[in-house]
Amino acid sequence: MNKLKVTAAVPTEIHMTRTFDAPRRLVMQAMSKPELLKRWLGNSFSPLVSADVDHRVGGNYRYVYRNAKDGREFAFVGQYREIGEDRIVHSESMEGMPGEATVMMTFVEAAGKTTLNIVMAFPSQQIRDLVLSTGMEVGAAESYDNLERLLASL
Repeated sequence: MNKLKVTAAVPTEIHMTRTFDAPRRLVMQAMSKPELLKRWLGNSFSPLVSADVDHRVGGNYRYVYRNAKDGREFAFVGQYREIGEDRIVHSESMEGMPGEATVMMTFVEAAGKTTLNIVMAFPSQQIRDLVLSTGMEVGAAESYDNLERLLASL
């Protein structure tokens, strides 16, 4: 059963929700520290091979993945716009591709569990649909399964 819920009811947005059996502090650390990102981000189709992160407002990140079939690398880049106790907002784009998304992540803790809510806002429905057509839902679900295993070990 897929624990990641993905919806696209708004024409220019993708919404994702996943609950983790871990406090917010640990979930946010796993999403901001390169040494932890390398342990969960990515999937069997495209493992993460490099994570450069300057986790501060105005700081940039670059995640490099390698396609498991052909070995070609691709990268996602962005800039942190807001970092709070329970919220991170950043831009995101694939290097060399048009369109930049704004990604808002909120972390809601209750009874020791953290629900991650992600809203990815795209400049057009066409770009949103292109992202959905890549199979991102399957890859994201696998990554968040990896994160769940990592959190259990911290």
